[in-house]
Amino acid sequence: MRKEIVLLARLTDMPKHFSRHAGLLLVVCFLGAHSSASGQELFRDDFEGGLARWHVTKPQWLRVADSGDPAHGKVLKMDPGGGTHSFVLIRGSEKWRGVRVEGEVLFPDNGDNYLGLIYNFSERDGRIDYASIYIKGNGSYIQVNPRLDGNPMRTLLPEYLVPLRGPSAVVIGQWQRFRAEIIGSVCHFYVGDMQTPIVTFDFPYFDRGPIGFKPRVAGFPVWLDNVSVSAISHLAYTGPPIPDYKYQPEQLLTDWHAIGPFAARIEAIENEAFQPAKAYSEFGRSYRWQKFSTYARGAIITSRLVEFMGPRNRAYFHTTLRAEKTEAIELQFSSVDELLLWVNGEFVGYLSPVNAAWFDFWSNPKRSERRQAVNVQLKPGENHILIMTNSGAYADAGFYVRRAPATPGN
Repeated sequence: MRKEIVLLARLTDMPKHFSRHAGLLLVVCFLGAHSSASGQELFRDDFEGGLARWHVTKPQWLRVADSGDPAHGKVLKMDPGGGTHSFVLIRGSEKWRGVRVEGEVLFPDNGDNYLGLIYNFSERDGRIDYASIYIKGNGSYIQVNPRLDGNPMRTLLPEYLVPLRGPSAVVIGQWQRFRAEIIGSVCHFYVGDMQTPIVTFDFPYFDRGPIGFKPRVAGFPVWLDNVSVSAISHLAYTGPPIPDYKYQPEQLLTDWHAIGPFAARIEAIENEAFQPAKAYSEFGRSYRWQKFSTYARGAIITSRLVEFMGPRNRAYFHTTLRAEKTEAIELQFSSVDELLLWVNGEFVGYLSPVNAAWFDFWSNPKRSERRQAVNVQLKPGENHILIMTNSGAYADAGFYVRRAPATPGN
């Protein structure tokens, strides 16, 4: 029985240049130590021979079984229940550069389920981080959902939920084809229709690492079959980003320092003036303030720093605002984290999380429920804004913040 699917390896060591304004993705490739010729098949598995070529974290939940379908024979059956770190990874896939991953997926039950693609997997410093995109079975949609220390980021990326319709639709009980082309930090994801991707996504924090799959943490199973990988030197799709949003990071506060993560609040940080050279300690660990880059759309991704699987779920973020004279302003937030706020050493208050933080929270009337505002009085000169994120809840990921004129009457 011949089962078809293509999982491709990454062929390049050098990063691509991506222009969102022009809507073009230009990939410049150089052959590296583990490069492969474009089109070369790197991996193929129809699961008739077991899982020897896979690293399996939870064998009791991730196993080969008979599908009952003569056209598919044995398949990989992935059941929820294995916890956050329940997944399979292709052995040796960390060596690939430039990959096309193809496969077939079936959702046998009409309940909460998905197939998650894992790529650019990283395990270091006690953390497991990876980029991920999943196909939702019930509901028939795609959701971009990186996991940082195992915690999903989908609440900070709600614009990357894209319905699957027509030839791309998921039908419960029927096999559907999928494809992912991955070069560096960019992934183009296809379902059903292999001409145009459903989403194009760039997650710049990881650009290499093993490839694999995962089921939903809780819910109903997913079946996987006919996985293959081939080497590619460029992405097939060269059009504008999908979906194509006009992000405005220049409207947001994006110049930050961060310190942490901590298991508890550090009163010295909260009570002292900002001291970038000073070290702070907790449980024998020493911490200093470091520059903290925001995501391209202007978000502060706190889950890059704080822990979800461990106890250190607090961190502090600092920025400076200038004022020519005494000035009343609003700090406008959209946050999926609980935040504590200080201005010039004075505690201002708490901000509760919303269920999804949007990049256009201040300009789109549809986002009013995802926006919070705090009135702040600035003094002439430099003003210090200190924010502590109290994270660790499921799907905590980060926040946006913007400086705006004070609302009249407030």
